[in-house]
Amino acid sequence: MNLSRTPKATFITMKWKLELWAVIFFVPFLLTGCKKDKDSPVDPKPESQENYHPDDLPSADNTSPSLTINWSSTAKKLSHDIYSAEYGRVKKLGGDTLLLLYHCGIQGNEWDNIALRKSFDAGQTWTTAEIIVPDNDPAYYGFANPELLVLKNGWLMLAYTGRGNPDDNAHDNIQIRISKDRGKTWGSPVIAARGRSWEPAMIQFDNGEIELFYSSEAAWWPATNPQQEILMVSSTDNGASWKTPVRVAYISGMRDGMATPLLLKENKGIVFPIESVNNSKSPFIVWSSVDAKWNYKGYGTLDNGRRWLATTQNIWGGAPYIIQLPSGETILSVQDAGGRAIGSDWKKNTMLVLVGNSVAKNFSRISYPWPNLPTNEGAYYSSTFMKNDTTIVLVTTRNFSDGHSEIFWKEGVISR
Repeated sequence: MNLSRTPKATFITMKWKLELWAVIFFVPFLLTGCKKDKDSPVDPKPESQENYHPDDLPSADNTSPSLTINWSSTAKKLSHDIYSAEYGRVKKLGGDTLLLLYHCGIQGNEWDNIALRKSFDAGQTWTTAEIIVPDNDPAYYGFANPELLVLKNGWLMLAYTGRGNPDDNAHDNIQIRISKDRGKTWGSPVIAARGRSWEPAMIQFDNGEIELFYSSEAAWWPATNPQQEILMVSSTDNGASWKTPVRVAYISGMRDGMATPLLLKENKGIVFPIESVNNSKSPFIVWSSVDAKWNYKGYGTLDNGRRWLATTQNIWGGAPYIIQLPSGETILSVQDAGGRAIGSDWKKNTMLVLVGNSVAKNFSRISYPWPNLPTNEGAYYSSTFMKNDTTIVLVTTRNFSDGHSEIFWKEGVISR
């Protein structure tokens, strides 16, 4: 239609209708978190915003740690007897009290329930497994990827993936539950974020603010080959409510995933390692200053110095997990074939542990907690925690020749 020949009154009416149509069409998208087109994702950072934090960089630390980790030749099973137990996480509550979480299920439905076990003697013995997030809701296929944060007020925050039924952005989500009595009871689920997503992990700042990071395909779902990004939601009321998700890592085609955030000592910033499935090397480290809290105009890249490859050694490190020693060095665990011919079964990977410096750079000193695994067995989905100042515990999923998986505890002693 040629608007230049349209009478003025008619043009005004049409303009009003177009504006009304725009409001009707776009407002629902805004209310659901600015959903992006699955083929051409829109940068969620508005160009008109002027209060971005200036670009900055981590503190200079060019050192390469010299410590080594000597792993025990023995390991202890932690999970209860079930076909599949994966994704183990252990948190210390103070003293000798430990909490172990993992997802578990039967063959063909491995990502189903979330189990909890407790130890009151620093891991020597464990209580009977308790299913604290059971798959008894027909609105879900199951629940997975548990992560636990001990809040500054003493509460516990459990985060996990809700696998919706049907599997779509309206029904998939990230949920949290709160325990105010050290894991004896848990509050009702709170949905922290919606959309096809998984692998939540959290940190808390001194002012009480919580940041929860997770992998998301929601902007491209459904699709035959969706992209993936790392999103972050924050809460300032101990998880009762959550703000709109913010993208904190994305490079087209890389499928960034499995972020585990760490608040570095001495105010040196926030980091998280991520695997990049479509890249020959991994993981990458993404950094933000505490002042910025990811509020930059652009995302961390190799060019701007807020993203870097963890190591120059020839490995592909998946499912990364990072902690920091009291002395400042960072410890990074990843899964990799380890030079073994394992074919396409990623559950037959083995574990590598690397040591980095105080700003999560220069990772080296690779050690193998599970050396000489046969190619029909694997170690994957590991996490780590400090048993004491000189002992690291690797909490590993072990896969066996018949396909079943169990959670194991293995100790490594630090030597300098």
